[in-house]
Amino acid sequence: MRYEIELTGDETEILSGIELDQTALDHEQYKRQAPLILELLQSLAERKAIPEIRLKYWTDPEYHLGRLKTSSKGVFERNGNQGDEIYIHPNFLPYLRYFLFGAQLPDAAITEFEEAVGNPDWVSSSDITGIAAKTRTIVRKFSLHEEDEEFYRLALDLGLSQWFAKSVRDAVKQVR
Repeated sequence: MRYEIELTGDETEILSGIELDQTALDHEQYKRQAPLILELLQSLAERKAIPEIRLKYWTDPEYHLGRLKTSSKGVFERNGNQGDEIYIHPNFLPYLRYFLFGAQLPDAAITEFEEAVGNPDWVSSSDITGIAAKTRTIVRKFSLHEEDEEFYRLALDLGLSQWFAKSVRDAVKQVR
C-alpha cells in the first residue's frame, strides 16, 4: 500500500492478531483482539506514527462528512462509547485501517489521481474543475462509484485542503 505507515516489528506482530475486516469478525475474535488494538494504538501514539491529517479526520468535526456536527470520534461518543470502548468497537476498524494504510483504493486509481492533482502545493481554486472531471473519469474507469469517502481520504493524504478534499468527494458522488 502506498500510504501505509511504517510499523515496528512489534507493531507488525500485534497487527497480525487483528482482523481488520469487520464483516469477517466473529464475537470471539472481537473479544480476543480488543487488547491487541489498544496495544497497537498505544504504540503508534507513543511514537506519533499516525499522520496528523488522519488524526484530524478522526477528531476534528470539520473533517467529518456526516450530517452530525461532530467528529467521527464524536459519533462514537454520542452513541454511548467512551475511552477505550471506542477503539475496540468493531465499527472503529475502518478507521484503524485508514490510520495504518490510507485510502482503500486500487494502486492504479491512486496513481491516476496523483497525476490528476500534480503537486498539491500548486493547486488553486481554479484547478478544482479539472481535478473533479479527472476524478469522475477515474471513478468510471475503475468502477469506484461507492468510494467517495476513500477519495476524500486520499485527497487529504495527498495534502489537499479539506475544502478541496470535499470537492473531490462530491465529484465522486456525482458519477452515475
